[in-house]
Amino acid sequence: MPKKFYIFITILIIAGSFLLVHQIIAQNQETAGTANIQYPIKELDDCENKKVCKAYCDKSEHTEDCLDFAEKNNLMSKNEIATAKKFVAAGNKGPGGCEGKDGCESYCNDMDHMDECIAFAEKNNIIPPKELAEAKKVQAAIKRGVKPPPCKNKKACDAYCEDPDHMEECIVFGTEAGFIQGKELEDSQKMLVAFKKGVKPPPCRGKTECDKYCQDPDHMEVCMNFAIEAGFMTEEQKADSQKMLAALKKGVKPPACQGKEDCDKYCGQDEHFEECTNFAEAAGFMTAEQTTMARKTGGKGPGGCKGKDACEAFCNNPDNQETCFNFAKENGMIPEEDLKRMEEGKRQFKESLNQTPSEVMGCLNSSFSPEMMEKFKSGAAMPPKEIGDQMRQCFEKVMPQPPPGSENGMMPANQPGPGGCKTQEECKTYCQTNPDACKNFQPLQTGSGGTPTPGTNPMPCAGTNCPPPPEGQQYGPQYQPQYGPQYQMQPGKQIPSTGMPSQPGEFVHPPEGYVAPSPPTSGGMTPGTPGTYTPPAEPPPPTTSAGNEPGSIWKTLLKMIGF
Repeated sequence: MPKKFYIFITILIIAGSFLLVHQIIAQNQETAGTANIQYPIKELDDCENKKVCKAYCDKSEHTEDCLDFAEKNNLMSKNEIATAKKFVAAGNKGPGGCEGKDGCESYCNDMDHMDECIAFAEKNNIIPPKELAEAKKVQAAIKRGVKPPPCKNKKACDAYCEDPDHMEECIVFGTEAGFIQGKELEDSQKMLVAFKKGVKPPPCRGKTECDKYCQDPDHMEVCMNFAIEAGFMTEEQKADSQKMLAALKKGVKPPACQGKEDCDKYCGQDEHFEECTNFAEAAGFMTAEQTTMARKTGGKGPGGCKGKDACEAFCNNPDNQETCFNFAKENGMIPEEDLKRMEEGKRQFKESLNQTPSEVMGCLNSSFSPEMMEKFKSGAAMPPKEIGDQMRQCFEKVMPQPPPGSENGMMPANQPGPGGCKTQEECKTYCQTNPDACKNFQPLQTGSGGTPTPGTNPMPCAGTNCPPPPEGQQYGPQYQPQYGPQYQMQPGKQIPSTGMPSQPGEFVHPPEGYVAPSPPTSGGMTPGTPGTYTPPAEPPPPTTSAGNEPGSIWKTLLKMIGF
């Protein structure tokens, strides 16, 4: 079981600290060749082999010589050397006068000597503060009357607390002692609830043994059921586990991997593709259609990508939109109706971009680069889903707003135009005979509340209700915002999201009220052309099959190749 149940490890570390010099030097003598150490070792009384050198260093009077040799030859870390020197400073003897590895280990492994060993470690600053604090928690719990498990040393306590029949007892003690906290405490309490329900943990001892036990397909059901009953799984994980169990009962073994990262790497290798695909289908993680498609593509997506994350990143790059679209098209992932709709949307989007004013294109170029926008305009690249939001923002940023006091982009009907004209016919007649007056006419500037500013003349009309300028003439720049705006907006109205792409390949309609300018002669509108453009009607939703709704093509693609 998890290491958190070894509640006496901290206490027993103390004993190990006393043995550091002798134990580490002895262990490192096994690798003397790699450390360029040659026997006999002159500094250690010319000891001629491992056994003789160990016997030499086990004697406390030789500790300093052995420690110097270990430090000189990098046989111990700086922390180990510091701890060993503290032990030497304490007189080379541990609690109860213990000497040598076996003597100190035997003495401090006994719970009856816990107080003495902890006091010695604290006095000589032998163990780190955190470990000392944990040891004191256990010490305090026992003094409060909390009954520890009936074991006397590390080996016995390891065996006792790893036994599933004793885990509850060990967990209770660890909790009462404050030794188990935070996430460990939460998990331990979940296990206690499972125990009280009569749910037994897997018959294994220790993390290493239980990991090996639960990896065996024959034992997975036992391990999964315990994890579910103990509340270690989320609802989603429970559902996935049930699917895995169903596959196991069909006789299909899972891939030889653990965890998402490990399995992503394992299943990403060509030699394991069939193994992973078979299990994914048997467990219901992939449909038969997706399995067929995965085998058809070899488990690889556009550009050779593998897995959901990699393929999603690849297809989210505007430079790869066409590659991803063609991949889906060539592999039959797009229903014919959707394909026609997407191709038509692409064509209409291309036409709309080619009619978009330069101000809007400049705004879009700053987000998608001029090169990419040219690809969109030429139809060489599929428009990404982000372009819809960006177009709305650009429209709002550069579209001229109606003048104050206007309603729905129209000037109030009771305000006279050039020469005092009040009707469209009057203004048309007047402007035909007085082109200069109309050209230099200043639109009305309204004050607060729509009140006309003294000394100004109001505009008579706007948009298609206005008369065209006299033949061969153009309205002046002051007049043009009312007669020829490229985009008319109603006050307070947001550009509608209808038609904006939610997925790559969907057609983006211009905002409501979009006015596409006719080719200019020398600036302004072409005489006699209102310039009102009605965007193509959005194609009706095609009849789709389940899982292939419009706009879900990329999700379907990624699901098929990224299982």
